[in-house]
Amino acid sequence: MTSPPEPIAVTCPDCGQRYVNWYRPSTIPSLDEFDDDYLEKASTTTCPKRGSKYELGTLFARRADDGGTSMEI
Repeated sequence: MTSPPEPIAVTCPDCGQRYVNWYRPSTIPSLDEFDDDYLEKASTTTCPKRGSKYELGTLFARRADDGGTSMEI
């Protein structure tokens, strides 16, 4: 099951800027039909000061070619 969006406090590892963002800790794109743009926004954060983008620890559950489930972080 895809988790609901959650607010998170972020500290930029490059400049130390602190800000609030949101993310989804886990998603199942095949069930919720999220597009690639939304999945990127839900699994990354961008520092408002530097504009640097960072990936968050989001679990993606996708269908593998053999019908099984493939997990990626």
